Amino acid sequence: MRAGPLSNTRVISLLNRFFVPVYAANEDYRDGGLQPAEEKSEYNRIFKEAHAAKLSVGTVHVYILSPGGHPIDSLHVATAAKTDRLIDLLERTVEKLNIREGKAVVAPVTQSTPPKCASDSLVLHLTSRSLDGRGAWSDFPVEDWIVLGRDDWEKLLPRSQVQVNDSWEMDKKISAKLLTHFYPPTENNDVSKNRFERQSLKATVVSIHNGAARARIEGELKMQHNFYHKEDGKVVEATVVGFIDFEPSSRNIGSFQLVTDQAAYGGGTFGVAVRSLK
Repeated sequence: MRAGPLSNTRVISLLNRFFVPVYAANEDYRDGGLQPAEEKSEYNRIFKEAHAAKLSVGTVHVYILSPGGHPIDSLHVATAAKTDRLIDLLERTVEKLNIREGKAVVAPVTQSTPPKCASDSLVLHLTSRSLDGRGAWSDFPVEDWIVLGRDDWEKLLPRSQVQVNDSWEMDKKISAKLLTHFYPPTENNDVSKNRFERQSLKATVVSIHNGAARARIEGELKMQHNFYHKEDGKVVEATVVGFIDFEPSSRNIGSFQLVTDQAAYGGGTFGVAVRSLK
């Protein structure tokens, strides 16, 4: 949808002038999801009312609601992903309800923002995308955020003072927190279901200048990751490279960056990049 009709200027104009567009991530509304109980109840109400009205329903759907919040039309995403069909639905609704044009209720903003966290956390921004150009999942990159508290990110550093060419293995538990996010765009984004067969990150100091050290990072992973929320045997295999800038005396990290050198999944290739925010 984002790479298709939601990137179409006509669709964008219709939504901004005549509708209040809202999207919901299914994971947030399931048991254990992030949304509060009242939001989950409202989400389920819309689904049930649409079903009772004999509208097309499903967990991946476009629903049109009346000003009172009741479903009046819907499209399955496979149909709504066709730009002309979505435009027809929107224009038909505008005409049916005789909607007056207005300004966008909410100004466009960045959809992905850093999570709230302690000031001394290491905040990492991750982007991932398929590189083989096959299928709808290859059309656009995805984003994620990884937050490491000080007790965690300090374990990425060496335990003692270092010299050029000194090496160390980064803490396995902490490197797992990073590498478990290294997979291409898929419908399953529950990283708790990922299973490592192997993973490692090794750092080697390449320079020390004015009390600041830079270390090259090299690593690899082999990880089971299901495309959907059911076992399918698909595996991520990747090698990664990057660097970490840090002050050995204060044990502070100045910068952390990591990218896939080679990465494969389900017969295709993908790329991941991670960078720290300051």
